[in-house]
Amino acid sequence: MDASDAAAGIFLLLFGIVGCALYGLIVCSMWRMVNEIVGFRFLISQALTDILLMIQFGIWPGIVILTQNEIIQESWRWNIHIYLDFTWWAMVYHYTVIAWSRLAAVQWPNWFRTLPHGKSTMICVIPWFTGLLQSLVEHQFDWFTPLYYSPTRYGMHSNWEKYELSGTNTYYMVCNVILMVVPFPLYVLALAVLFQRQTSRNMQLRSKYSHTQITTSSYAAQQRQLSIETRLLVPCIINTILFVVGQVFISQCSKHGKWMNWAVMVVFATNSFVNPLLYLFFSSVIRKGVLSNCRKNFSLSAIYNDYEMRSSPRTSSIVMRLNHRDSTITSNLNCRVHSPNDQICN
Repeated sequence: MDASDAAAGIFLLLFGIVGCALYGLIVCSMWRMVNEIVGFRFLISQALTDILLMIQFGIWPGIVILTQNEIIQESWRWNIHIYLDFTWWAMVYHYTVIAWSRLAAVQWPNWFRTLPHGKSTMICVIPWFTGLLQSLVEHQFDWFTPLYYSPTRYGMHSNWEKYELSGTNTYYMVCNVILMVVPFPLYVLALAVLFQRQTSRNMQLRSKYSHTQITTSSYAAQQRQLSIETRLLVPCIINTILFVVGQVFISQCSKHGKWMNWAVMVVFATNSFVNPLLYLFFSSVIRKGVLSNCRKNFSLSAIYNDYEMRSSPRTSSIVMRLNHRDSTITSNLNCRVHSPNDQICN
């Protein structure tokens, strides 16, 4: 291993680790609010695919380059590629599911706001199941040419001539283009609905919920959730556009030297890495949740705080007075139970 191998491998490894750690903070923040913000359920499902992709396009190839070893045996390449394609197609299908969730959030806000966990889970399972099914089916054909990790090529490698002539490249291009196009009409429709109906809906809700204080608070909660769901449109649209740009770059730059292959791995990992950054930038709710979790985790532990409170003179005095009061009350109650004369107890 020379200096270039070390630089390429360390960058991919650290890039993947940082991306997974950052996404972990985002997922923890969204998980605490899934009961209130339904859209977070679908974003968490997409986050799992992004984490897996950062592992297989960042951490995994980084280790392969640093060890100068493919890690897995050659006989396992076919099976490993089934998993690699499964996670890839699951990620791609999630773009359509996320676009639909943004449309549903602005088109049918009341229905979407009360969507049960069971139905949300079933919808999230669809891209996972479809991606697994597609990966299993495509690997049954003799013309399909799989890819594998190559430490000397700094990324994915294959028999490129067979890859082109067999139709595998055309298959990937057609599927990715179709699945890249599908989310955009949903986003366009969501934006149109949002711009046309938001003003009139706000006026109707104000007149409907302006009679009592309780209904006003209900209106405010609905408005807050609608605002959060609407803000999630922006990062989702941007990420879809970046995915399209990345696919164009990948189709043009792969198969052209080891550093181009390395750049493809970086683009693949970046496509997933950019999601948590967009969420942090555009969603104040996620940003506040992450900052709150960081303060909580990196501050003094609960045990140490509890020890400090118990050891302080003021707290100890308060605790002693409370214990004395409780013991006095208990003794008086016991006395009254055994003696009908309350004066004896006093």
